[in-house]
Amino acid sequence: MRRIRRDATKVWHNPELHTAYGRGQPNSAGLPRPTQSGEDRRAAKQHRAALEALFSPRKEPEAEDSKGGRVKSGRDAASKAPGRIVLAPPPQSDPKAVERQRLLSKLLCASGRPNISKAANEFLRAGHTFPAEQDVYLQLLEHSDEQRIQEAIDELAGILVGELPKRRAVLESRLRRIEEFAEEPATREAAERLRRQVSGRPEAPAADGAPRRSADGGVSEASGEAE
Repeated sequence: MRRIRRDATKVWHNPELHTAYGRGQPNSAGLPRPTQSGEDRRAAKQHRAALEALFSPRKEPEAEDSKGGRVKSGRDAASKAPGRIVLAPPPQSDPKAVERQRLLSKLLCASGRPNISKAANEFLRAGHTFPAEQDVYLQLLEHSDEQRIQEAIDELAGILVGELPKRRAVLESRLRRIEEFAEEPATREAAERLRRQVSGRPEAPAADGAPRRSADGGVSEASGEAE
């Protein structure tokens, strides 16, 4: 039978610790507590202050305005100010181009022979030229001056070679009215030629001095013969 040893547990103490705690008040184990000198405390405070300054959030200095007030830094102002949409400045428009567009719109919106003639004459007096567009020359077919009407018919004949008529019914109606009421035979013949070009009908042959019958049953006089 083994004999149980009941001696107290022995604790080994580091002799270096005893020498480090050589000064100060004794602790619960009977050892003296360590003491710090003034230089050690100052060094610890400086080290702690340096760490706080390193890891604390940095604040930007506030500038003073002309009235002595504080001006917020750019970062704070940007974070608190609401966002704004900055629009680009409008392009500088040419006054002459704006006036031309205004007169052209007035011509296209005019209705009736007097208003169309007035708008067209005003456009020409301003030094502008009519653009090669069907809508413009379709309006000019209602001009009171037959010279302007003939010019419009010639321009439309060239435009419609490469384009389809946009307002075919209106164009044919105005050409028929020109054929019927125009004073100059050249104007009536030009209107008839353009109408046949639009409708795709060939021009009916005519003998000299004899009336010419169109494919749609209408009767027109030969070129050069007075009504």
